[in-house]
This record gives sequence, C-alpha cells and structure tokens, in this order.
Amino acid sequence: MEILRVKGLKKVYPMKGKKEFVAVDDVSFEVNRGEVFGLLGPNGAGKTSTIKCICGLLHYDDGDVWVNGYSMKDSRRRGLRHISAVLEGNRNIYWRMTVKENLEFFTGINGFSPSKSKERMEYLLHQFQLLEQRDTVVNKLSRGMKQKVAIAISLVTDKEIILLDEPTLGLDVGMSHELRGLLKTIAKEEGKTILLSTHDMQVVEETCDRLVIINQGKTIVHDTVENLMRLTNQHFYLLQLKNQLTSEIKQRVAKIAKAISLRNDTNNGYTYLITLENPNGLYDIMGMLRDSGAELRFIERTNNRLEDIFINLVKEAGNHEISS
Repeated sequence: MEILRVKGLKKVYPMKGKKEFVAVDDVSFEVNRGEVFGLLGPNGAGKTSTIKCICGLLHYDDGDVWVNGYSMKDSRRRGLRHISAVLEGNRNIYWRMTVKENLEFFTGINGFSPSKSKERMEYLLHQFQLLEQRDTVVNKLSRGMKQKVAIAISLVTDKEIILLDEPTLGLDVGMSHELRGLLKTIAKEEGKTILLSTHDMQVVEETCDRLVIINQGKTIVHDTVENLMRLTNQHFYLLQLKNQLTSEIKQRVAKIAKAISLRNDTNNGYTYLITLENPNGLYDIMGMLRDSGAELRFIERTNNRLEDIFINLVKEAGNHEISS
C-alpha cells in the first residue's frame, strides 16, 4: 500500500554569521497509494522544505525519502518518474502559452508524444472545465483558472503521486470549493496519491484521509483526520456579546478556559470561541461576564473544528505565534 515514505528527514540551511537553521528535524511519515494525505503546520514549520526534499529540489542532510521504493538520495531520477508537483509561489506553467500549448509542452518534455497524449489532454480539459479556455493565453486567465491549469498539467503525464503546495491559496470561495471537488475526483476516479500542504483546514477536513502536523521542523501529530477530530477531548462554545471584552476580563476567562479567541466582529456584536476541557467551567465564565456587565446576545455549543484543534496542538507544542 505504501508509495511514499519519509524517514528521519533533516534539512539544515547555513546562515551568514549565525549558527545554522534547522528547517526540518527528524520528520517521518508514510503515504499509501490512492489516499489524500495532508501535510500541515504553521508558517515556517518546514512544510515547503519537506515537499522540496520529496520532489528532489533540495538535498537533505539526514534521513531519506523513498518514492515508489526508490531513494531520492541514491535513485533520484527513477523516483522523479513517479512524481508531479505544483509548488506555491512558483510559476508552474508558461503564461505566454495557451492552455493547450502548456499541456502539449509538458507532455513533450516528459517524453510523451502529443499525438499519443491527445486523449488524455482532452479528458483533462473536460474534467477541469477548461474546454472554452483551451486556446486562451494563460496570462489572461484568473488566478483560479491558472491553478486549475497547473494541476491539470501535473496530471497529464499520468504520474502516481501529485504534490500540491497551497493549491487554494488566494482563491475565492467558489473556486476553492470547485478545487476541493477536483481533488476528491483525482483521488477517487484517477486513483492518484495526493500529498497536500495547505493552511485551508476545510480542504483537509473534506479531502484528506490522514495527516501529519509539523511544528518548528518536528512532527507533533501523525494520525487519521477522523481520529484527530474524535479523540480531542475539548468542548467548544460560541458566545456573542454586544461589546468587545476588555483585556482584564479576557485574562480572567483565560484562567478557566483552555483558549479564547475572537471569531468574528459584525454589526450584531462580537463572537468569541471558548475552548474548555471541563464544560462546567462555563458556569464560572457566565457568572464572570454577568458581574462585569457584559450583554450576552447568544451562546451555543459547536463541534470540534480541525482549525481549532490545529491551533491548540501547535500552541501546546510551544509556538504561540501561529497562522492558520
């Protein structure tokens, strides 16, 4: 079942006039054939360095990566035959070419004849709803359309493993939803293995089977999404107040709650998410709010969200300035 294995991976960057920076420190995980696997972590955790080591763009200092049984240290070229990647922040496509020309070009440089790949290209243009844009220069497409073209290109050579680094970053809600559907289709109908690095927790909840969370270069969680959602013994409550809590009251609430955060700020008031290990602590918090004169608009119990679990896990690992 295993198609990708990372064991004891370490990547160190030399720093001018400073000690070296360890970006990835003894990270290990395995990815099975046909699954969508999430690679998560706050900014600077080492996710992109890990992905670049996996797809052969970076040499690593210790450990190893096996792609379909081939070591990326000893048999890099053979390993690369099984991987396609769409990296965030990189131009994965040629903007002066049309959509069709991009597909033909990337099949060509991978040793595939455009005539033999014609059926595959037509299938992907249809699957990604790009038929009307096939002769459009990529630079004239929206960001979401460019991202779809990049993912289509990663599939056109029919490689088993697709590495996607922040595939929904900067996309609007509609396009993000469409891409989530495409990822599920790629895994289910195409039988591809997807390694997904993202900050979009909804993408992970809807598409990933298992995940690994890394923080400061180290693995802190390696489990199924289902187990992570089920085994986290915490209680979440949404409280909407007329006015924003003062720093003094927030500090007092924080002594009872595991976490408190402002979820949103609207004309209706201020909505806070409160995380409790013991739900009886809610009585103390409500009394505290009443004594302070806070006006409660509503309160409701809410389900565990992967985003909240992720935030708490990273905080427990020692990084309090996180992005998600």
